[in-house]
Amino acid sequence: MTRGAPASIFGGMSKPEHGGHHHRHIPDHVAQYLARRALRDLPEGVYEVLVTLTPEEIEVLERVGSALEGCESHHVAFVIH
Repeated sequence: MTRGAPASIFGGMSKPEHGGHHHRHIPDHVAQYLARRALRDLPEGVYEVLVTLTPEEIEVLERVGSALEGCESHHVAFVIH
C-alpha cells in the first residue's frame, strides 16, 4: 500500500538534532522519499498511531529512541511492550 507520509513524520529531518549527523539540508522531496521507504513495511496499526502523535509526543519518542541506541533488540522489545 503506497501512501504519502504526513509532514509531522519527516518535518524535522533536515535540521541537526542534538548533535546529530544531519549537517546539510535535506530537500523536501528527498525527505518524503525516505519517509515513504521507512514507512512502507510499517504495520498499519503502528502507522495510524504515529500519524496522531503531537509534536511533543514525537519529541519524547525521539528521546526514547536515542536512549535505546546500541541496546540489544530484546531490551528494545521489552521497553516497547
